[in-house]
Amino acid sequence: MVSRADAKIVDYRHRSSNRLRIASLKTMTVASSFSILLIQPSPEMPAMPPSTLAQAKKLFSAGSMETHQWDARPDGFTNGGRRLLDLLERLSASHDTIHFLCPDEMDPAQLKNLLMAINERRPRLRLSLCSTIDGCIEPEIMDMGSDKAIVQLQWHASGPLPNFEFFKAFSRAGIWNHLVLNGGDASSETCRAIASHPNIIHSWEKTHAGDRSFNLNETYGQVPPLPGRPLWHSVNDPVNRFLLVDRLTKDQVLRLRVDNDGERLFTIGAALKYHFLPPDRLPDGYLEEICAMVAAGGTVAATHVRFNLQRAHLIGYVQEKGVIVGNSSLKNPRPEYIEAVQRQTGLDLTGFVERGYTSVRPEYRGLGIGTRLLEELTQRAGDRRIFSVIAEDNPATKIIALRNRTRKVATYFSEKAGKTLGIWMPEWMIDTNEIA
Repeated sequence: MVSRADAKIVDYRHRSSNRLRIASLKTMTVASSFSILLIQPSPEMPAMPPSTLAQAKKLFSAGSMETHQWDARPDGFTNGGRRLLDLLERLSASHDTIHFLCPDEMDPAQLKNLLMAINERRPRLRLSLCSTIDGCIEPEIMDMGSDKAIVQLQWHASGPLPNFEFFKAFSRAGIWNHLVLNGGDASSETCRAIASHPNIIHSWEKTHAGDRSFNLNETYGQVPPLPGRPLWHSVNDPVNRFLLVDRLTKDQVLRLRVDNDGERLFTIGAALKYHFLPPDRLPDGYLEEICAMVAAGGTVAATHVRFNLQRAHLIGYVQEKGVIVGNSSLKNPRPEYIEAVQRQTGLDLTGFVERGYTSVRPEYRGLGIGTRLLEELTQRAGDRRIFSVIAEDNPATKIIALRNRTRKVATYFSEKAGKTLGIWMPEWMIDTNEIA
């Protein structure tokens, strides 16, 4: 049994300018001594979710913390990670807490061993863990993040990143992914890719020469910025973030933003407004903003976007707090396109409208915005039949299309795109005699 005399006491009630300071949280790799922070969180507050930054901070503003140093030399994380898990459970019983943050970095093999032990035993613990990561990590680890004991994983990139499916597996398990990049090695392309997937890598930072900097750039640079900033920018200490995610949920924290006044909080997606207009009735400047949204999505060439949208049958767009956050359209296909498709497939698209140019800002994905836009555009098509174009190498969009009761009716090779594309139609609009 571990006594309090074995642990270094750290009380984090002390403040300076109402900011929480925890000097002992610098991440370090220690060969023999492994730090375990035992956290006694504050009592739960009634405002759930909080409506102000002050209310959010109350979720972690009182309590105490102790640091236990574990001698990891005898067998470290071997024996399937059970030795560390045994220790955590003993500390939980002796100190009457289930909240633990381990600031020292494990390597992927050590993390895998601990995850195996957690999934076998399913302890009543709430954990925040740190691990190094690179592109060579074993794919089996992706199947081990399903236990509810883990609240936060802090990944320190020591080489090329794994693909986003790796992080997605942990996000689906309800785990908050925080990524630390070496600022000197992080390319702008890598940073843009990370910022474009806030539902997968939920928070991230760059370190350079010992300094930490949190990303504050909006991912859609040519589009008006969203108001305020994500809540996690204001709650960027690993202990505070751990407790906040634990008290709310990963998804709630992910959707909360601090408004421009620096105090009020709002939830992304809580006040969406849908509009459907022909292009000549759009308010001034909206066509340019929608064109920028489509270009920022990066899935279509920007060459003919403005030309096609100016001649569209109908444009749908979604706003929140005065900013366009999603859009789609029913386009009138150009005669040259209709002729090229008919020449290759025998399918005559004369009189059809094309459903496309769908773009949703990364922060708003997963809220059903794209689905609702497509459904309502379809309802407003009148007597016009609809088709969509989906690249054959785009399985994610195909899955969405199938969920929305559309079916592929033909394929053709596009010289311009340099790949095979599919023609998809809503099931109830398909004339089987035409496509036979």
